[in-house]
Amino acid sequence: MCSMDRISYRLVANKDELEEAFEVRRRVFVSEQGIDENLEWDGHDGEALHMVVKDGEMVVGTARVLFLPDKQAKIERMAVLEPFRNRGIGRGIISFLSEELKTRDIEEAVLHAQHTAVGFYRACGFKETGLPFWEADIKHIKMERRL
Repeated sequence: MCSMDRISYRLVANKDELEEAFEVRRRVFVSEQGIDENLEWDGHDGEALHMVVKDGEMVVGTARVLFLPDKQAKIERMAVLEPFRNRGIGRGIISFLSEELKTRDIEEAVLHAQHTAVGFYRACGFKETGLPFWEADIKHIKMERRL
């Protein structure tokens, strides 16, 4: 189904790629996880940096970044299509974004991890900060990592 040598990571290059990224988010967050469309489409996509993961020409993963004050950036909406999970793509997204953010003089990445993904983000060098909270009826915790 997927050979890893065809996997590529890059910033969204055009409107079509952005629409494909949105479709990955729709499938993962709205269809799979049952998140309300109005919560998923929060009005921040226009100001965000978007990236895609492609298997050949097909977008199979995505994430967006919002830039915060004090040289911080927030990684959000990270999603990988189900058939492509557990193949290192998520770790590749974090690695790609970390390098990209360093080039933009960002010193710290923050994110709101779904409770089930905390172990993954810990393995990527993030640490929990603060108490768990509920967002879109899913338990989350804030995590951060120096770049």
